[in-house]
Amino acid sequence: MAYWRMQLHPADPARAMRYAAESIAAGFIGLDFAAEVGDLHAARREDLPANQTDYWDFAHSMNVGDRVLVIVHHFPFALVTVSGDYNYIRKAEPALGVWFRHFRRIDRDQTQYFADRATDVRKWDQYTMTDTISILHSATGQSYQLIREWSGDPAPEV
Repeated sequence: MAYWRMQLHPADPARAMRYAAESIAAGFIGLDFAAEVGDLHAARREDLPANQTDYWDFAHSMNVGDRVLVIVHHFPFALVTVSGDYNYIRKAEPALGVWFRHFRRIDRDQTQYFADRATDVRKWDQYTMTDTISILHSATGQSYQLIREWSGDPAPEV
C-alpha cells in the first residue's frame, strides 16, 4: 500500500473546497490536463507537459488500497482509500459529479474527513502543497505521518 496526497480542483482555487467535496461525495478522485493528452495508459510520461509528468503515476503507480490525503488550501480535507482502477473518459460528464477526465473510484465507506477528526481549526497545521498529486516516499514526512496515524496503519519496517 502506498500513500499519496493530491488536490482536486481544476486550477480554480476559489472553488477548491466545492470541487473536493463534490468529487469525494460522488466517490471519485481525479485530475486533468490543460491540454488533452488522452488515456494515460496509452501515453508516455515524457510526452506529458513538463509540469504534469507526475500525473502519469496516477494511472500507472497508484493501486487499489492505496491511501490518498486530499489537501484543500494547504490543509488536510479528507483521507480516502482507492477502490478502483484508473479510468479515462474523453469528455467530462457533470452528471457523474466530477470535472475531470482521469479518475479512480474511492471507497466512500472508508472516507474520513479531517474536520471530524480535528474540530478546532485554530490548531490545524498547514500541509503546503503546490503540485496536484504526489506519491509520498518519506516515512518521516508530515503528510505520510498524518496518513499513517489517522488510518491506524502500522509503522513501516526499516
